[in-house]
Amino acid sequence: MRDYKKYIAEAGMELGFPEEGTQALSEAWEKLTERTGLSEEKAEDAVTAFLSWIDKYDKDEKMDYAAALQAAEDAGNAVGVHPYTTQLLLFLCMTAHLKELYIQRGISLDIWRDSCKDLQWKLLECRKMYGIWGSFVARWFPGFFELTRFALGRLQFELVDFPEGYEKAGRKKPEGMTKAINVHIPSCGKLDMEQCHASYRQAAAFFAEAFPGEEVAVCCESWMLYPPHKQFLKPDSGVVRFMSEYDIYETYEQDGDLWRIFNLDYKGNPDELAEDTGMQRGYKKWLQDGNHAGCGKGVFFLKKV
Repeated sequence: MRDYKKYIAEAGMELGFPEEGTQALSEAWEKLTERTGLSEEKAEDAVTAFLSWIDKYDKDEKMDYAAALQAAEDAGNAVGVHPYTTQLLLFLCMTAHLKELYIQRGISLDIWRDSCKDLQWKLLECRKMYGIWGSFVARWFPGFFELTRFALGRLQFELVDFPEGYEKAGRKKPEGMTKAINVHIPSCGKLDMEQCHASYRQAAAFFAEAFPGEEVAVCCESWMLYPPHKQFLKPDSGVVRFMSEYDIYETYEQDGDLWRIFNLDYKGNPDELAEDTGMQRGYKKWLQDGNHAGCGKGVFFLKKV
């Protein structure tokens, strides 16, 4: 069996975790493995179940992740560790076997490292939002561990069916195209378009076999693709430049992603929002004027390298 206590420290360093965050995860591991504070048999069973899911991943990367996350929550509650911490800890431990899968399938370990760094981005988001070293969106991680989602440079990608809504909106796609490369934008800093273009090229090469023609389709559904951004953000802002490359065929209003901008759960009062960045100032004024945030769905086509 792996020495996970040692591995947590090593992985935290390799993936760029703050020292305090790695320490919190190490302490959580010790509480789990030492069964600290357990007083009931069902609590003991909860910890045993949590640890068993790490071993199960060694045998089946298509395992029941929802059940594993529930086991992590139950184990955290049993030893007095926040579930956000135990849920991220679960996936951090599983990155060890994920590396072995990358090696077996001949995928670059640079891609493994960049993909696993999503744990760092989510760790930092959780700390900013709730003051907890962990993740409040751990249900997002399985795509990386099933080897269907990959970080390729600045952006993250996975192969999906071509979005039906594109043609329903009156657009045309290349004949015979059935797939698209879905894009995710991690919160890892400035949105530099040169880096994004390099990522698109890398994704086009990585998923080339899914596209029989000369082009690949790139699709995205994100708060960043909300057309009103052009009304209150600068034309040269990263978000406006990013969304301008997509043919946006559908939009909808929703305020659920405002936490990504303000690092808090938005309660509906824009006067309480921070104004520390140009993005925050633009959004706050937009909301104060009675508007809402939203999302857009878009597609663009890229020539194969």
